[in-house]
Amino acid sequence: MRKQKNLAMLALVCAIIGAVYNFLVFIIFGERSAVFWISYSFTMLAFCIQVGSMFMAFKNTSVETIFFGMPLASFSIFYLVSQVVVSFIFMIFQQVGTTIPLVIFVLMLATFLVIAIIAIMARETVQAIDSNIKQKIVTHKALNVDVDMLLAGCSNPELKSKLRKLSETIKYSDPMTNDAVKDVEERIEQKVSELRILCENDQIDDAIKACSSLELLFVERNKKLIISK
Repeated sequence: MRKQKNLAMLALVCAIIGAVYNFLVFIIFGERSAVFWISYSFTMLAFCIQVGSMFMAFKNTSVETIFFGMPLASFSIFYLVSQVVVSFIFMIFQQVGTTIPLVIFVLMLATFLVIAIIAIMARETVQAIDSNIKQKIVTHKALNVDVDMLLAGCSNPELKSKLRKLSETIKYSDPMTNDAVKDVEERIEQKVSELRILCENDQIDDAIKACSSLELLFVERNKKLIISK
């Protein structure tokens, strides 16, 4: 709700500035040649692009995506200000003809669009990475919860000690991940599932061995993770 309100306020600011621009140009410039209308049209387009850029830059509220959306927002403002200034210049000197202003406005717009596309691609990449990292952290915490649940339901002192140690190992392991540890993580998830079944069937000795195996798997994972960084 707050994000929508902020975006609406930004759109309102652009609308106010656009209204002031329209008021000034139609009051100041009585002569309205083709140069005037070309300048005016590109400036109105720049105002529309500004509103769209603000929505694109801040449509996601995560810190990373907002940070990477800032270049798009900043450059869209720079483009709008430049377009307004240059349009005023050509409205003053309308005798220059249509070719020069048209070429300049098209180049300005094309430059902005290229940079905007690059900024959006960078933001979307960061957003995808951010989502993937969050998912991996959730998976890691889920393993810890599974072991804690087994610990809470365990009555055997030796197995309880093993589960407590395993819980601490998972808790203090690096939650980050990459392709280098993908195979180990798959084996860990499989082994935790096996451990759950063993505990539920009161196969204490096998469950203790599974805890020891998981400890070794986490050692392997952590070492590979350190090497791959």
